[in-house]
Amino acid sequence: MSEERVDSAGERLGEAGQAQAHVVGQARFPLTGKQSPIVLHTELTGSTQDDLADLWREGSVPAGAVMIADNMTAARGRVGRPWFTRAGKSLLVSVLLEFDESIADRLAWVTLAGAMAALESVRRHCAQEGGPETAISWPNDVVALTPAGPRKLGGLLGEVCGRRDGKIACILGWGLNLSLEADELPTPTAASLWTSGLKTAGRDELIATYLEGLHARLDALADAGDPQAAGLVDEANAVTETLRPGVVVGRPRLEPLVGEGIRVLPDASLEILTRNGLEVVTSGEVSLLGMQPRAEGEIR
Repeated sequence: MSEERVDSAGERLGEAGQAQAHVVGQARFPLTGKQSPIVLHTELTGSTQDDLADLWREGSVPAGAVMIADNMTAARGRVGRPWFTRAGKSLLVSVLLEFDESIADRLAWVTLAGAMAALESVRRHCAQEGGPETAISWPNDVVALTPAGPRKLGGLLGEVCGRRDGKIACILGWGLNLSLEADELPTPTAASLWTSGLKTAGRDELIATYLEGLHARLDALADAGDPQAAGLVDEANAVTETLRPGVVVGRPRLEPLVGEGIRVLPDASLEILTRNGLEVVTSGEVSLLGMQPRAEGEIR
């Protein structure tokens, strides 16, 4: 268990603290409570990802359990990158998911399904006249499409935390910048709902709609047994802004790929047309910095 995890009264989340966190979570997030068997809320923790993983290993929470934090001291994104948070200005939520071992080869769709559900929630609750369009930057970011280029509003992080009784347990986290001011954003290509001209909706409605959409997509995948038949492949190709020229995909321990994004494939990978021909990227991150104009003297 995260030693920094505390409940809303500022105490460690032991058994009594967990019960109190659930009571507070259900009271503060009633819409979310309709989408989850248990909603835990904490003012401050190290990582909701780690907390839910610990609770799953202890057998303390069921599949579908949700943890919401006001702030985190060790939030992270893909490949362990730090995720910047600020109390009262960020949406920070993780959900525990369980899947049959039989779909282990389709787990790449968990994060992308989460990104599509998060996008649906942002579009439903945050769009307003004069504001920017929103889309997915493959494979896990929600971005605002501004005249200066895509700006990252938030991202999804999916992590396998273990296997038990023929099930694979995953923790899927979503972080969204709600009302951070421009001088509080961590990078030039980051944005918040506030800075991008979108409505700053409440966490409860955003999370509830996200969970509803997430479970609907994952249930469709489980029922159909195939992401194409479940409609996920077509949806991903419709909402991914990365399908265009000028894409730079950073890959762990490999050289970045530069080219034109062509399509999201049935295994959730990205097909890119480079100067050397078609390439398929199964994991990586589209670099928003790679889309910016070169600074004087900069070499890329």
